[in-house]
Amino acid sequence: MQQTSAALIEVPATPEYVLEVLLEQARQEWSKSLNIFEEEEIPVTLDSPLGTLFEACHLYDSALISIFTKNWLGLSESDWGQVVAGPQMHTVRDFCGRIAARMTMPVIFLETFIGRTCRPASAFLAIRSLLQEAGVDVADVAPSTSLSKVTRQHLDLFLGPIAKLAPGGLPTVRVKRPVWDTNWIGTAAILFYLLLCPLSVGYGTAAYLVSLFVLACLVIAAYGTKERDPVRVRFGNLRTFRDLSELIAQRAVFRA
Repeated sequence: MQQTSAALIEVPATPEYVLEVLLEQARQEWSKSLNIFEEEEIPVTLDSPLGTLFEACHLYDSALISIFTKNWLGLSESDWGQVVAGPQMHTVRDFCGRIAARMTMPVIFLETFIGRTCRPASAFLAIRSLLQEAGVDVADVAPSTSLSKVTRQHLDLFLGPIAKLAPGGLPTVRVKRPVWDTNWIGTAAILFYLLLCPLSVGYGTAAYLVSLFVLACLVIAAYGTKERDPVRVRFGNLRTFRDLSELIAQRAVFRA
């Protein structure tokens, strides 16, 4: 057991926790990045075939499995090497069990207020602690504070450490980006490269250089837009930190 802050401790992870985190991270990742919303999720249990888990997470080859599993669970290359080494894994339990032996899970301290314990208040303190540890100014963050601005500026914290307090608890994120977002500009860059760039060759060096300059501008714009904060981030009907804390409190693990 390791204490990471005044509001949280880390304990050995369980296979159940690893499975919940993988499914949660996959759901949020594809919603955030590709606007993929699952109408009907594939049911997965620890006794399911391992391939069912990868199908549910939309991980269809070994490279994607390695990249996203390490990223979603915070595994090192060494840890991942130990996970895939050894006897062949057949079930989700085999896979998640090996991972659980190499990671921890957060437990929230159950705080006492006016002589009574309060899970939502304890969850709020844990959430604020995670934000503060990441360098976010939490001086004005209260239970009644709107989630809107903070989620736009620090979305990865809400989809990462905060979501992992109670995996599976957060509604699927909806991210609205500027009209000229990465997808539009990136598509324009690809079309320009495939169609207009070759055509410019026949018009001389100057035209070709101009086309390369335009292509470079599109690529730079695509990368620049990717780093820009979204216009709006929504987690279902959650509006304030109180809403979020009450939801987290329903699924998180607490310890007095």
